[in-house]
Amino acid sequence: MEACPGRALRLIGRFYPVDELVDLLLRDKTFYEVSGGGVTLSGGEPTLFMDYASAVLKVLKDLGIHTAIQTNGFFAWREFEEKILPYVDLIMFDVKLADADKHREYTGQSNKPILTNLKNLLSKIHRGVSETRRGGAERAEAVLPRIPLIPEFTATVENLRSISDLLKGLGVKKCSLLPYNPTWTFKAEAIGKEVDPRISRRLLTPGKLKKYRDIFSWAELVRF
Repeated sequence: MEACPGRALRLIGRFYPVDELVDLLLRDKTFYEVSGGGVTLSGGEPTLFMDYASAVLKVLKDLGIHTAIQTNGFFAWREFEEKILPYVDLIMFDVKLADADKHREYTGQSNKPILTNLKNLLSKIHRGVSETRRGGAERAEAVLPRIPLIPEFTATVENLRSISDLLKGLGVKKCSLLPYNPTWTFKAEAIGKEVDPRISRRLLTPGKLKKYRDIFSWAELVRF
């Protein structure tokens, strides 16, 4: 692939050793300091590479860089707790569907591990906050549940009300609703991928977005 004169094939990614990747990330350190931002591991799914992600996050934390991770929540809890949690400040945790049957239908997997991991995270962090107030070691980590608004799949009143009740019952104060972006359908077709005819090709209307946000009126909605 590295030697294709007709450019029919091209290399679009490569493996970075941890030290090399950190050096690359530190080029933007000034921007992190000025903006109050940091480094986010996203995907794909970064928890598929626990050891590598852990090594990168640990170095960044040792350097005082704010760290975050975006995850679909489908990971082994004990491994995440040991390898990722100590080195991350913010966990953006996707919650797509409350109904177990629909989750399995649309994703091929049960949502039980995802919801269990969310409960474990929130419980652990709430305990950490309580310990800090009693004079324990300070931990700045936080969980931000994010709900993707996919028309006719996740963006239904029934599903969003169920997720809202779930999050409220778990003591969540902040969450994020991610508006649907249909431009991916054109990209998929451009590379020969078939798009499910049920998939919407339109943006959500302002009226629908307001209706969905009203379901989470009890929470502070974080916008990206």
